[in-house]
Amino acid sequence: MKITKIIYPLIAATALLTGCKKEQKGPVSVEIWHAYNGTQQAYLEDAVKRFNESQSTYVVKTLAQDNSGFADLVYNAVANGVGPSIIFNYGSTAVDYAKEDLAVDISTYIKEDSAKGDTFMRDLIDSLPPSMQTDVKGFADGGIYYLPGCTTGPVFFYNKTMFDELGLTPPKDWKELENIGRTVFEKKGIAAFHSDGLVDNIQELIMQNGMGYIDTKNKKILFGTDKMAEIYQWYADCCHKGWFEFNTVGKYSSEDLANGTIAAFSGSCVNDQYVKMINGEELGIAPWIAESNGIAFYTAWNRGPIFLKHADDVNRGAYEFIKFFLSPENNLGWAKANSALSPYGTTQALSGYGEYINNLPSTSALPSVQANLYASGSFPNVHGGSQVRNIIVEYLNNVVDGKMSAKEAVAAMEKDCNAALND
Repeated sequence: MKITKIIYPLIAATALLTGCKKEQKGPVSVEIWHAYNGTQQAYLEDAVKRFNESQSTYVVKTLAQDNSGFADLVYNAVANGVGPSIIFNYGSTAVDYAKEDLAVDISTYIKEDSAKGDTFMRDLIDSLPPSMQTDVKGFADGGIYYLPGCTTGPVFFYNKTMFDELGLTPPKDWKELENIGRTVFEKKGIAAFHSDGLVDNIQELIMQNGMGYIDTKNKKILFGTDKMAEIYQWYADCCHKGWFEFNTVGKYSSEDLANGTIAAFSGSCVNDQYVKMINGEELGIAPWIAESNGIAFYTAWNRGPIFLKHADDVNRGAYEFIKFFLSPENNLGWAKANSALSPYGTTQALSGYGEYINNLPSTSALPSVQANLYASGSFPNVHGGSQVRNIIVEYLNNVVDGKMSAKEAVAAMEKDCNAALND
């Protein structure tokens, strides 16, 4: 992402406010920019209110933004020195900020706290599963620029009425998914499957086929292989035969499943709130494919706060708010607000967390995510990593569209991915 030295109206207004604050005495101001709405926005604003009431050193403010263009707006604002201190996103997003020295390494504050006998943040991170600790600590320079807030992941949504009629069950591996595609198309004349999160599915195929992902030392991908060409060709063939649908017909996969355009899709667990089956058909929810070829790998998603650079006192204020926000009771509330799981053992130890998990509605997809967390893996947080994700899908698209052969696409993909890693 390129830095643009342009001050948008909102950024300019923020700069004026920031300038006024610097001339005033009082609590240090910390800004959170977000694109949440509904339950998530309400909970975030309530947590900010409670934090502000709990102390007088800092005052945290939230600024809601449109989701469209949010990433570019924030990046350019931060580059111009007038952006937020905190946004919520994935570790891969924090990489770009860290590379441009626009992110805050909170490991300094964690060490300072520990030296004073306050081990809360150290213990919090230590309570994460090993793969998620790698996600937090896996930045090239060893810094910590991001923390997970809650955990979601892909699950398998399907037309249970149709599956029962055809004697089908949710797939345990990719071959079973292919067979489901063949049967549904032959019997019903529609595509069986759409991937709502295609890059995550392809990343799983890469890892479950033992190819490895990125050689961080030499800054090159490890999956530019003949096996990757086979995966590209297999997926394209399934689309060409009508078994898989590459693009949605409506606006969302949930809409296509509900309307009977497709028989199933893999997508975020939060879709359990949005799939409304018509014609009296029953929705089925099952764990997504987590193992293949004897290799277990599942792409759980851990979205959370990224710390963006300001003056030292502002940076410390952002850190202190997140300490408050990720305390067990508050983190439990955030998980509930997001219809998600908590990744932290400190939160999971609460009796209230057990009650939350054990009393989920029968329509919740979270149990299907939890069933796969044993296989949860992560990818290195390196510069160019987010571009690699985009490039993977771009070249698969070229194969599906018939613009390139699978081998040509993999060769070009490897070249572009390596260039992104070395940019």
